[in-house]
Amino acid sequence: MQPRFDGHRYRDCRWCGGRGCLQCEGEANKAYKAAFPDGPKPIATFKLPEDIDAARGAIGAEALQKAFGAGGGGIAEIMQNLANLQKGNGS
Repeated sequence: MQPRFDGHRYRDCRWCGGRGCLQCEGEANKAYKAAFPDGPKPIATFKLPEDIDAARGAIGAEALQKAFGAGGGGIAEIMQNLANLQKGNGS
């Protein structure tokens, strides 16, 4: 798997198609700004130690094993756990 931008080549460059050119960095920056117009934002923040139980319930080892185990919902389940925390519903 090729990374989106490795510092020299942008795999989705409209000019070279990922072979590497002088436009790659600009194209990678443009795509990043389009995807994240307000910059990167965390999907969750926790205050430790008071939020440790909430963190474990949403993204702890057991939550990850459940989400990525048989019958689990994968990333969608983790994102739902985090959304439930924001709503105050627990995980």
